[in-house]
Amino acid sequence: MTPPPALWLALLEASLALPSGTAAQPPPPLTLDVAPATGSLSFRIGDLLADPGLTEAVLSGLPLRITVRTELWRDRFIDGLVDQTTWYALLLYEPLEARLRLRISSSSAAERTLGSLEAAAQALRDTVSVDLRPDRPGRYYYVATLQVETLALSDLEELRRWLRGELGPAVSGEREPESAVATGLQRLLVRMLGLPNRRFEARTTAFEIHPTQPPRPGA
Repeated sequence: MTPPPALWLALLEASLALPSGTAAQPPPPLTLDVAPATGSLSFRIGDLLADPGLTEAVLSGLPLRITVRTELWRDRFIDGLVDQTTWYALLLYEPLEARLRLRISSSSAAERTLGSLEAAAQALRDTVSVDLRPDRPGRYYYVATLQVETLALSDLEELRRWLRGELGPAVSGEREPESAVATGLQRLLVRMLGLPNRRFEARTTAFEIHPTQPPRPGA
C-alpha cells in the first residue's frame, strides 16, 4: 500500500532532522597549495587556538613557538630532497597589558600587537608563500611539518632578546652544537610536565613540471 502524502511529508521532515554525515568539519591544522604552472607552494595554518591545551598555555603566559618546515622532493624511483626552508612564528601573551604579541621570522613582517585570541588566530591563518619551487622539469611533491611547542624556561632569555629585535637562536634555530643535548633534555622536561607540544604533517600529491617550449620562429 502506498503511504498517503501526509506520511511522505512526515518521513521527509524526519530525515532532514537526522544528523548529517557530511556536516562541516574543522579545517586541517596545515593546508598546502601548489601553483600548477610554476610548482610554487603556499601554506595555511588552521585554527591552532581552538585547541584548549594551546589556549590555556598562551593565557598562562607560556610563549608558543610555531614552526613550519617545508621540504621539496623529486619523485623518482629513489626520491631525492631538492631543497627545504623553515618558517617561524612566536606568540606571547602579556597579562598586565592584556595583549598578545606575534612576531614572524621574516624581514618583511613586523611584530604585531593583538587584542584578543580571535585576532591572533586569524593572523596565524594568513596564507604564507614559501620560497621554494622546482628549477627544472620533473615530477615533484612537498612535505611540510607543523610543530607547536612551548619554550623551555632556559629559552626565556633568548626570547627577551628576540622580542627586542635580536633574532637569536630561540627563533632562528641556529644553536651552538654543544647546546643540542640541553635542548633535547628541555623538550623531554616539557613533555614530562604535560605542557602542550603538537606536531602535524601534510603532503601534496605529486605534480609535473614540464619543459618550457621555445617560441616558434616568427611568432
